[in-house]
Amino acid sequence: MWLFGNPEQPFFFYVHHDFFIKKNYLLLMIDSIDYMDLIKLGVSSLATLFGVFLSWYLKYRYGEYKQKKLDREISHSKLIQTILDQLLEEYGCQRAFILQRHNGGKYKTGKSMSKLSTSFESLEDGVSSEFRASQNLPMTLYSNFVDDVSKLKAIYESVEHIDDLITKAFFSQRGTKSAAVYPIKKGSELIALIGFEWTHTSDDFANILGKMQDDVKTMGETLSKLL
Repeated sequence: MWLFGNPEQPFFFYVHHDFFIKKNYLLLMIDSIDYMDLIKLGVSSLATLFGVFLSWYLKYRYGEYKQKKLDREISHSKLIQTILDQLLEEYGCQRAFILQRHNGGKYKTGKSMSKLSTSFESLEDGVSSEFRASQNLPMTLYSNFVDDVSKLKAIYESVEHIDDLITKAFFSQRGTKSAAVYPIKKGSELIALIGFEWTHTSDDFANILGKMQDDVKTMGETLSKLL
């Protein structure tokens, strides 16, 4: 019995004919596919994968960056406080402080406010803290004081003899008898003030002042890198 159709037609004819039909059918199916849809689908998939990867990468890197920044800020803060504590003891004063400049909102005109706030303070035992009381001080109100500091003129052997009433009131209400305040600059920009206060009259103020003036440049350069 012949199992492959007409015995007069060889087997390869049927095989070839069947392949030809399937090939044409496949070509018709391929022709019906919208190549633009395939491209769009591929691009969309790649974009989704890239977005997922980018989101993970940024969270990882940014989180790591924030942690390193926080660690650095804490380290700098500890070092600044140590320096201030050492200077308090070296100069024999009762209070040492750093007032930093910062933005403090805007006026109705849109102009930014510039303010001063205590960021560091070192105290002798028994001396009151003025940290909280000296926050968000308007630069405009203390302009004469800041100008004296910038010009290295904020040396007040006796607070009672200060001419500017605002500056005098600032130190008087803190119980200060004598004070010396110096600028901390980054380049030519004033970024902070470092001050030393004596709550009782110092008999050695002139000698202490001489030592301070020798230290001013190095002190300012060191602190400007840490603030």
